[in-house]
Amino acid sequence: MSARNGEIDRALKQEAQNETLEPMTLSLFGQWIGNAEVFAGDGRFVGNGMDMRRVQRVDDCRTRVDVAFIGPFKVSGHYFIRDCGDHRIYEGPVNVGYAETLCEGVVDAHAYWPALGLSQRFLLAVLPDGDTQASLALMSRGDQLVYVVVGQNRRVVGEAGLPELVCGTSLDLADDPTAGRSVMLLHRRGVWQGELVTLDAQRRLIGRVAYCESFSADGRVAMTGGYFDPAHREFCLKTNGWQAWTMPDGEVAGSCGLAGGRASHGYFHHLPVQLRAWRREVVTLDGTRKVLLRHWYRGGERIGSEFGVLAFNPGG
Repeated sequence: MSARNGEIDRALKQEAQNETLEPMTLSLFGQWIGNAEVFAGDGRFVGNGMDMRRVQRVDDCRTRVDVAFIGPFKVSGHYFIRDCGDHRIYEGPVNVGYAETLCEGVVDAHAYWPALGLSQRFLLAVLPDGDTQASLALMSRGDQLVYVVVGQNRRVVGEAGLPELVCGTSLDLADDPTAGRSVMLLHRRGVWQGELVTLDAQRRLIGRVAYCESFSADGRVAMTGGYFDPAHREFCLKTNGWQAWTMPDGEVAGSCGLAGGRASHGYFHHLPVQLRAWRREVVTLDGTRKVLLRHWYRGGERIGSEFGVLAFNPGG
């Protein structure tokens, strides 16, 4: 662990103790098995995947990851990760690239899988229980988005249990934007609320800030809190199930792609503060929590980041 990440983690743990909250700074080591839902680049469901990973420390600076993914695409092998403090280098052979270490349990990676010929933008977060990972992988060839992989893994101690699945076939579920759930988990009527960890442009800790966003039945969205645009903002979000976009009357303007109503990825301009947020989010299988990551930009310059786990309250 680098001095920078140690400082962030110590600060988060101290704040968690003060506020009786669990920080998202938990170890990635161990054996992880889970279920991934795989969507085409246009958001249509193409199948489930079994995701198995064993993460073990080689020495103080290197980690070995053995991985097998069996689904609409298949890959098996291992790669090494070199810890360089505020970032990690994926040294191959099956995965090469670079990952920002936002904190010890949250990484944001840009990588390439040579056996698949696919580039990957990958968000991985260990949830506060310490034994659940949520992830969102955007798999591209060139600039064309090919797959969106929404994952949830459990740390395995002893015998592994059966994965959580929505029963059905890709033949039927490909035309269902909820992938068989009959509800868009992200855009249900209710409130998502919690705290976001805030980092500056050099990924140094600024602090933790309360954040809340609410969705109404008519597509109205309200956001309050965060660090980079803390004011109350409202806008109308229109969706066809596969994508969502704002209408002209709001203070926030932009669009995103959707995957099964569980994950989204896109850019939103916060007009009053003249900032743009690259927003990614993924909801847990039970629909009760979501991981949210926002990188904030002024033009092409990143000025900071916010991430955290939000809880859903259907009553608002």
